[in-house]
Amino acid sequence: MKHPQLSLIVAGLLLVPGISAANDFSTVTRVQYVQDCLDLNEGKMNLYEGTHKCSCVVDKLAEVFSQREFEDANTGFQLKNMPGDRGGVFKDDDNVMDGISLFKKTHIKAYEACRIRR
Repeated sequence: MKHPQLSLIVAGLLLVPGISAANDFSTVTRVQYVQDCLDLNEGKMNLYEGTHKCSCVVDKLAEVFSQREFEDANTGFQLKNMPGDRGGVFKDDDNVMDGISLFKKTHIKAYEACRIRR
C-alpha cells in the first residue's frame, strides 16, 4: 500500500456515520422540541440563549432515549392528564408510566445541566 494513512482515515470515516446515528433524533424532532421548549420558556431568556439551551436539552435527551422511546415518552407525558378513558391508556399501563417517569427525571437533569430555570 502506498498510502496506509489514507486507508486508516477512510476506514475511520466509514465508521463515523454508524456511531453518530446510534441514538440520534431526526432533525424534525430536534427542531420541534427546541420550538416547543422556546414557547414553554418564553420571557425567561432571549431567543439566542433559549435556542442554545433548548438544543442542549434535546442533546441530553438523545443520549438517553432512542427516537421511538422519546416520541412514546413525550406523547405519554403530554397526554397522561387527558380526562376520561382517553387518558386511561397513558395512566394505567405500567410500561408507559415507567417511560414517563424516566422522561421526567431525564428532563429535569437536562434542564439543570443546560442551566434552564424552571
